[in-house]
Amino acid sequence: MMDADSRPLLAFDTSTPTARVALISPAGECLVLREKTAARHSANLLGLCDEILREASLAVDHLRAIACGAGPGSFTGLRVGLAVAKGLALPSGLPLVLLSSLDALACDLAAASPSAQLLLPCIDAGKGQVYARMYGVPSDTAPCALGEVDWVLAPHALCTLAAESVADQSLLAGGTGVDRYIEVFRSVLGESSVAAAVPGPSAAAIGRLAWARIRRDEFDDLETAVPRYGRPPDITRPKNPLLVI
Repeated sequence: MMDADSRPLLAFDTSTPTARVALISPAGECLVLREKTAARHSANLLGLCDEILREASLAVDHLRAIACGAGPGSFTGLRVGLAVAKGLALPSGLPLVLLSSLDALACDLAAASPSAQLLLPCIDAGKGQVYARMYGVPSDTAPCALGEVDWVLAPHALCTLAAESVADQSLLAGGTGVDRYIEVFRSVLGESSVAAAVPGPSAAAIGRLAWARIRRDEFDDLETAVPRYGRPPDITRPKNPLLVI
């Protein structure tokens, strides 16, 4: 069995229609990668995790931790992702590490365009809205979120807000939220500020961000951890439910 310092972690993100799973070494190297696009991840995610572990000849309890993208994103996708993460971590006693899916996507954008000074990762929120956040790009660390909260806005309102924040700095926007409303983004932000079909949030970015948290001894509680939905779920309890006898 590998010692704790050399064990890889299993990382995945299910905030978009593509489930991405990777085995990430302590050095941040992506050892094995799998992904699958589907309407629902419930039938695919465990299978992708099993494929990766089999290829690496590892059992779950040989891992260092389970890292999971917590959103914002697809409500159903996030619930499936966190359920699988907890299901893998609990019986094996592995720590759980949750990461912002926008943080991971910002890392993917930074890798795609190292010259960008500002990043705008965007995840489709449905209902004509986009989840997003602005990030700065320090020279020696991962992209740094600007502001206190994620945005959930209509695409034109988001682009207008972003344009007002840019000043004379170079901006790159990308993600499923951009892909769905790409003409709006191009018309407001300009062609050079829009990246189409960015493959993220990637499991590799989730894993590398997770290793940074692990080295700071930052973990999430298995009992209380919940997805980062970005807005209230569509399904809620009725205010005056009828009592059926």
